[in-house]
Amino acid sequence: MARRTIAVPHVTLTADHETVKALQGMIDYQPLNPAYSSTQLMQLQATLTQAEQAEKEAEVALAQARAIRAETTHTYHDAVVGARAHVVAQYGPDSAAISLVGLTRKSERKRPIKRQATT
Repeated sequence: MARRTIAVPHVTLTADHETVKALQGMIDYQPLNPAYSSTQLMQLQATLTQAEQAEKEAEVALAQARAIRAETTHTYHDAVVGARAHVVAQYGPDSAAISLVGLTRKSERKRPIKRQATT
C-alpha cells in the first residue's frame, strides 16, 4: 500500500461518523471480517478523535513557539542596535571599532555628488 500523506476530507469523515452511528443501531449487523465490526469502528473513531486533539494541541504549541520566537528576535535585534549605538558614542563615528560591529566609518562613506541642473 502506498503512503498516504493527505488526510481524508472533513466532509467524508462526517459521513463516516454517520455510518458508524447507523451501524451501532443495527442489532443484527455481523460482518464476516471482524475489522469492520461496530466495536472496532468505534475504537478507530476514538483513536481518530485523539489524533485530531493531539494535532490541535500541536498547532497551538507551534503558534505559541512562533510568537515567543518573534518577540525574542525583536528583543535581541533591539539590543544589538543599542550596542552599536553605544560603540559609536564611546569610540566615535570614524573609529576602527565601527567597522567591527558592522557599521560604515564616517570617512568611508561616499561623498555626495553634485547634480547638474537640467534646462
